[in-house]
Amino acid sequence: MTYWVNHLMGNSDIEFPLESLPDLYAELSQADGEHTDVSLTHESEWCLSAFSSGLLVWENVAGDGEPKHMRGAPKEKVIELWSLLASGSIDEIDKQSWLPGYGS
Repeated sequence: MTYWVNHLMGNSDIEFPLESLPDLYAELSQADGEHTDVSLTHESEWCLSAFSSGLLVWENVAGDGEPKHMRGAPKEKVIELWSLLASGSIDEIDKQSWLPGYGS
């Protein structure tokens, strides 16, 4: 299955090495007013975005379903969820304790 990541400054990588996901998360320490999140998107169009504020957004970027969010997930949890998404484990991610909407 194919997935890609979006880096803090907007560039992306296809099939980003899973062992480098901590580096992707670490990019959040350089967030500014314009660049606020990093994400992993699966070929199914499901995307998990992590924001410098601690917000996680789980959504289908093709518009299927409603977005969900959670706040304050530790780094290890974010990396675990990204790894699940990279492998296509959509249902496993969807079972998490999400709240409706974008959480703004």
